[in-house]
Amino acid sequence: MITRLSIGFAAILLWGVTGAAWAQGSAPQSQAVPRTIIALIEGRETGRLRETRSHQMATMPLEQLGLVVEYHRVDEPLPDLSARDDVRGVFSWLFSPSHDNALELLTWFERTVDLGKKLVVFGDLGVSGDSTGDPTAAPLPLNRINRLYERLGIRTMGQYVSYTSGMNYSIRDPRIWGFEHTPPLPPAFQEWTVVDPRAVSHLTVEATGARPVHADLVVTGPNGGIVAPFFAAEVDPGSSIRRWIINPFEYFRIAFATDDLPKPDTTTLVGRRMFYSHVDGDGWRSLSEVKIDEETVSAARVLLERVVKRYPDLPVTIAPIAAELDPDWVDEAEARDVARAFFAQPHVEVGSHTYSHPFNWSYFRHYDAEQERAIVLRAGTDHDIHQGYADVAEEAGTDASGQKQADLGHYTVPRAFFTKPYDLDREIAGSLEKIAEVVGRPVRVLQWSGDTSPYEAAVAATRKAGIPNINGGDTRFDSDYRSYGFVAPISITVGAERQIYASMSNENTYTDLWSGRYFGYRHVLETVRRTNLPIRVKPINLYYHSYSAEKVASTNALIQAHEAMRDHEIAPVTTSRFAEIAGGFYTTRFIPLGDRRWRVEGRGALQTLRFDHASLTAVDFERSAGVVGARPLHGSLYVALDPAVDTPVVALIDRDEPLTLDPASVPYLLESRWPMRGVEVAPDGVLSVQAQGYGPLSMTWIVPQPGRWRVRLTQDGSNVWLKEISVGEDRKLSFDAGENADAIVETRIRIDRVGD
Repeated sequence: MITRLSIGFAAILLWGVTGAAWAQGSAPQSQAVPRTIIALIEGRETGRLRETRSHQMATMPLEQLGLVVEYHRVDEPLPDLSARDDVRGVFSWLFSPSHDNALELLTWFERTVDLGKKLVVFGDLGVSGDSTGDPTAAPLPLNRINRLYERLGIRTMGQYVSYTSGMNYSIRDPRIWGFEHTPPLPPAFQEWTVVDPRAVSHLTVEATGARPVHADLVVTGPNGGIVAPFFAAEVDPGSSIRRWIINPFEYFRIAFATDDLPKPDTTTLVGRRMFYSHVDGDGWRSLSEVKIDEETVSAARVLLERVVKRYPDLPVTIAPIAAELDPDWVDEAEARDVARAFFAQPHVEVGSHTYSHPFNWSYFRHYDAEQERAIVLRAGTDHDIHQGYADVAEEAGTDASGQKQADLGHYTVPRAFFTKPYDLDREIAGSLEKIAEVVGRPVRVLQWSGDTSPYEAAVAATRKAGIPNINGGDTRFDSDYRSYGFVAPISITVGAERQIYASMSNENTYTDLWSGRYFGYRHVLETVRRTNLPIRVKPINLYYHSYSAEKVASTNALIQAHEAMRDHEIAPVTTSRFAEIAGGFYTTRFIPLGDRRWRVEGRGALQTLRFDHASLTAVDFERSAGVVGARPLHGSLYVALDPAVDTPVVALIDRDEPLTLDPASVPYLLESRWPMRGVEVAPDGVLSVQAQGYGPLSMTWIVPQPGRWRVRLTQDGSNVWLKEISVGEDRKLSFDAGENADAIVETRIRIDRVGD
């Protein structure tokens, strides 16, 4: 009889009594650990959510700490938090020192603290004594504002210091202050002083002389924290400067008290950094400078022959534009032949880059076919899909008849193909049907086109079609973009829907919108490096367009980026799988079971939890369930869950010393190239597990004791690899099956001890 240890590696005899009960969720019910942060953003008149500081800069570090950001506009009715047990706190980073609904906002802040929620404020509160929202009403009472400040640990002294020459930073917490930039002189500030003995000043500015100054400007306390205006970050939209002054990871960790919170992790899988790659179909039919067999061919053909076929160990999602495969729109058989050749490759996933390739998605929220026809006629008929940018000043003008032109941003036309009027059903569901019809395989993911800013109904259409969506974000972290402020969040909310961002930027941002520096995409490797150390904030994502194979330099850049992946320890997955994992971040719930133990619910495809500041922390496999393995890395502990278990349980214990291996009575996984599921341990100690992935199968297990261990791989019921491995005192059983195990085919792995 084989006992499923699908929930971790508890002692076999105890499993039937305790492990199964945990797996079925029969442990006592309790409230989930609150993960939601309500982020207040400016009103509609000040720009889009995508352009706010809260989204561009603060959301990524908050998500890194396992928190889910829910945005609310300050000029709309504020949410009732009294029944929101999921809310951990409120974050405010507003431009205006006061708002029309100041009295409502002040009352809401007070209520937030009364409810035991954390309140974290960057800059002004957004209320002042001279604004209540009613011009006939009395000003806000200053004593109420001051009491709110005091609940955040400070008292305002009422003095504003505009001349800061000669000021000294007398307290500078190195964990918090001077993270990416230290202003040589403090910005102008209002004098605050810490009055709560439980609060901590992480930055104090002082001056002596005729008028002594003492100001505590970066503070955390039991109710949250506050950072003085201009002391959190430097943000200059005009020059695209974004850089943190404080360390947002450490500040938010303290202010929102996240150390008790397991972190759902979208960067790592089975102990390795996740890798995925996707290609948008733009430039599919463009002729390339790179020749195949001395012949000039399309960029898509070059991409297939020079890149995709060259790296069968790296999965890639190719997303054609359906119009280019539809003879009623573009009658070119070669485009369809290349598509079929792409998807004959077993490591290539089918994506859709929409039907007609909208450039400016907001234009189509209120579509006018006649207006679009007029725009296209003005632009001419020789429009090329990736040369569709226009001078912004011209876009803002009027046409010859004096009619105001549509706002298309940087684009000359609303979309790339105009054979038929725009239709959302065709754009999403229709593109899936057409591409599948041509290539004979189902489409797995929708990759947004153009400005990658779809409206709510468009995102909803992907959900209704049953596939995930991705694109946008444009994460870069390199010599041109030197800040975590350019590392995008996992996603963005679009009304009631959610758009998953690509994890890294595509070649457009490296080549000045495909106008030069065609070698530029090779610099994506700097972003790959900086988003891994010292903090792993992103998986590896190679993301580009078909037209990257138009130029010799750009094709070589693609090859260089792919070759570099051979030097990285990765767990490759498809793009659709990453998008599903990313979606799981937002639905995961942790039910505390006491004594550093949690039941995990609603995680979807997400299979990794992370515990930070965990150099002395280990998984207690005896009290856990559904845990495949664990790996200490970068000061954190990454815990791999079993996809076969709906509600795993994770328990922690202390390590004896840093980086020691976790104790366990049966083998557990340290790291693997292939994801795995369904761990089982027989009474005789034989462990078996299913694995499937891309590239040569390699992995490392931690076994209970040294000696001779045997590894057997079977596929379709036949043995494909068998080896005895001698394990030393480090208890690491590592192997690389090379090409013996056929990638993509499900493989059964059996591990057992055969002697001393």
